[in-house]
Amino acid sequence: MATEPKFDDAFRRKLHQLFEWRRDVRHFRPDPVPGELVEELVHEAALSPSVGFAQPWRFVRVDEPARRQVVIDSFERSNARAIDSYENEDAARYVRLKLAGLREAPVHLAVFCDESTQTGKGLGRQSMPEMLAYSSANAVYTVWLAAR
Repeated sequence: MATEPKFDDAFRRKLHQLFEWRRDVRHFRPDPVPGELVEELVHEAALSPSVGFAQPWRFVRVDEPARRQVVIDSFERSNARAIDSYENEDAARYVRLKLAGLREAPVHLAVFCDESTQTGKGLGRQSMPEMLAYSSANAVYTVWLAAR
């Protein structure tokens, strides 16, 4: 294990800066991403906190162009439904957000939450089963920060 970090003001400033930089990414560089880097990012996700140490997240790399297109098509259908739920200026503002960089992103990672995992023996989720989904969201956020 690494030496214990020094959580001083300089560290906190850098951490805050990382949070700000990660806040809203809508444009992706098209540069190829080495497979080893993707593996490292998924490994870092395993460092995320999870309820009962269940680690319910499942990452799947989507490389094949036909499968990537299925992901894009699914997003576009869902996004169209979302646009229809807004009216007038709200709908126009939503469209301007550019919520997807799926065509530009060199790597697609599909993330799933295994709600049937027995790892952790149910610890911490008996009264709040949604904690598995929250744990998976933590793993995604960890990947986002690590990829920055």
